[in-house]
Amino acid sequence: MASKFWTALSALMIGGLVVACGTPGSAGTDTSDVVKVAIIPPSSGALAQFGSDAADAWQFAVDEVNASGGIAGRQIELVRVDTDATPAATVRAAREAVTQRGASFIGAVMTSTEHGALNAQLPGLNALSFNGLGKDDALTGKDCNANAFRAVQSTTMDMNALAASLAELPGEKWAIQAVDYSTGHTSAEIFKEAAAKAGKTVVLEQYAPLNTTEFGSYISKIVASDADALFAVEFGADGIAFVNQAAQFNLADRFETVLGFNMVSEPLFDALGDKILGYYNNLGYDVNGNNALNTKFVADWAAKHGGEKPYYVVADNYLAAQVLFEGIEKANSADPADVSAALNDLTFDSIVGEVTMRGGDHQLIRPSYLGKIVKDGNGALAFEAATASAGADIIPPVDPACVL
Repeated sequence: MASKFWTALSALMIGGLVVACGTPGSAGTDTSDVVKVAIIPPSSGALAQFGSDAADAWQFAVDEVNASGGIAGRQIELVRVDTDATPAATVRAAREAVTQRGASFIGAVMTSTEHGALNAQLPGLNALSFNGLGKDDALTGKDCNANAFRAVQSTTMDMNALAASLAELPGEKWAIQAVDYSTGHTSAEIFKEAAAKAGKTVVLEQYAPLNTTEFGSYISKIVASDADALFAVEFGADGIAFVNQAAQFNLADRFETVLGFNMVSEPLFDALGDKILGYYNNLGYDVNGNNALNTKFVADWAAKHGGEKPYYVVADNYLAAQVLFEGIEKANSADPADVSAALNDLTFDSIVGEVTMRGGDHQLIRPSYLGKIVKDGNGALAFEAATASAGADIIPPVDPACVL
């Protein structure tokens, strides 16, 4: 995706939100011919490109099902309300979409902070949310909600997939560079536990605020730490700035391994070029996944987007839409309470293989990968799935704090 230059997002969020759990409202069975889904992506700032891609993925999914006759005899209509990715603005947008524009379902919300704030409002709105981006564990933990379903992996799921491979990665003394909010801290804690089990040593741990543009002081500390491997958790524009400035210091040459968590993704490849060759990164979605639904999805997306293949933001939002459609189909209803009940422990085939929506916390059980950036047969940068971890192997038990 040469026109795109943003890196991986994952779960942009700030910890500490306490969100009430609730149950879907009880309304009569919906008999309307049109199902309205609100999409609420950011339209400005560092996350705008992700927001555009998430919205495109939902539109693609809707166009696909509508062209085949709809879901349970109903056509799907998207209601778009933009936000700046702040929780207050996103909640206002959701209220407008539901109370004024008739939406019953919500997608394309970006950050975990937004999801945390939105979840608390869902029961009162009698709406269901389908999360394709927010990874913070609390969303399926203490802040779980019966009206909220997560299609993307949690932070712990992705980190468990990375941790399973850590012992095999070169480097004994690791530096940690992470963004200073909950996902960064959670990732670092899981990494430190995995490093200890693998006999590795963490010699530096430091955090930079979101929207940091100058990483010189952080890089100087990394150099001084005498680390021989780096674990980095920097997203979006922050990730771009960190990688570029690290290259100016020839930082990668000092390391046996550079392991990113949501730091580099396919949209970055053209912008960053060979400086990221050999980097490792979590890979939530494998575009080369060998199943019929994914093959068709990739081909159809590329045909509509000038040959560009989908990456994780696109795929995870498409999958979130598929979760909604599967629920409507199983329930044979577009009433939120019926759809919620139908989705509990529902197993179905998807673009990432067979998945199950776990009823205990509404977390989708799906695989995750460790990817390495290599050159493909045409000399272009590409992800190679170095290892694959089944969803059942990486998903933690249902958090006792989650009461749906």
